[in-house]
Amino acid sequence: MRTRIFVLSLLLLAACTSSDGADEAAAGGETTTTASAATTAAPTTTAAPTTTAAPTTTAAPTTTAAPTTTAAPTTTAAPTTTSGGPYVVGLPEPYPLAPLPGSGGAAGSGCAPGAGALPDGVWFGYVVAKAAATIDFDLGCFYFGDIAYEEGALDGEEVNNDYYVRNANPTLRTVPIAGDVTVWEIETGSVGFLEVPFSAWPVDPSGYLACPSDWCGVWLFVNGGAVTEILEQYVP
Repeated sequence: MRTRIFVLSLLLLAACTSSDGADEAAAGGETTTTASAATTAAPTTTAAPTTTAAPTTTAAPTTTAAPTTTAAPTTTAAPTTTSGGPYVVGLPEPYPLAPLPGSGGAAGSGCAPGAGALPDGVWFGYVVAKAAATIDFDLGCFYFGDIAYEEGALDGEEVNNDYYVRNANPTLRTVPIAGDVTVWEIETGSVGFLEVPFSAWPVDPSGYLACPSDWCGVWLFVNGGAVTEILEQYVP
């Protein structure tokens, strides 16, 4: 009887001990859950590429050279010594005309125009005869200044008053007159000039120059093959 009671006591004790351990285990045991720390890599931030705006290329402005402005030439009446014509008296002067290009040093257009009609130019000589629309003209060489002494010496002639006329060719030319042209006649008693139409020339046949004659020294202004003006030449 005591043995049964003892066995029961052992069974009860064992049961209690087993129950307490389970409780302790239940009460004190901790379930440790290791949280897998989900490591999410921080997203890589790619810096947005810096966009540099392409520089605006401005085409260099086209430089246009400023046009050269040439002042309009002033038109003046051609002087008596202008080469190429038209040949005009302008303001009559008592001095001989200056030599033109190709004159060989003689005054005006010189004295070597060649045979045939008298070409355009300014020619010295003597009006030996006059008709209604023509004159008979004896061409001569008129030298003025230093060259007059040089040319006179070549001919063995003494030169005075700075001028020398060579008239070695007796040929006469019949020269047409372009209408009732102006003749600049030396006024008697002065070195001035009278403006006379060809039809009325000379106003004073016995004046400073006896015209026409072998001594009627004049300049013929020839344009277009005809005389357009006549200028008597003063000599001291």
